[in-house]
Amino acid sequence: MARKKEKDIIRQPDILMQAYEWAMMYIRENTRQCIYGLAALCIVAAAVASYFIYSHYQDRKIQYQLSRGIMAMDVYAQTRSKAEIAKAEDIFQKIAAHAGGKPRYISKLYLANINMIEGKREDALKMYRDVSKNSSNDTLTYLANQAIQNLEKK
Repeated sequence: MARKKEKDIIRQPDILMQAYEWAMMYIRENTRQCIYGLAALCIVAAAVASYFIYSHYQDRKIQYQLSRGIMAMDVYAQTRSKAEIAKAEDIFQKIAAHAGGKPRYISKLYLANINMIEGKREDALKMYRDVSKNSSNDTLTYLANQAIQNLEKK
């Protein structure tokens, strides 16, 4: 009895073969729609790939600008040149205005430090609070909170 059921099951067509035959039949009957669908899929894939490539390029550009600003701050720390601090401030303001996420808040921390150097304590405190409230990065939030505590003690 069990052998008879096994033979009946074996004689039934395979589900994968049925799906393959159905798909081939559908493609033969609807060739034009399948070609249009495939073309649309290729266009969507190209658009998504282009977005990711552009996004990666923008991230690298922002990272480069951020490194230029940090190097200008290092040069200022060694030479105390007003030109270097102005250059760093300009770079960090551009990043803070156009970037998002972590680079934006890193640049705001540096801008707050520049404000402290220039004696603009209230502007620096405002920027530190902005980073503390809005940054999702724990390290940046910690640094901003420490700076706020040090400013409030003075």
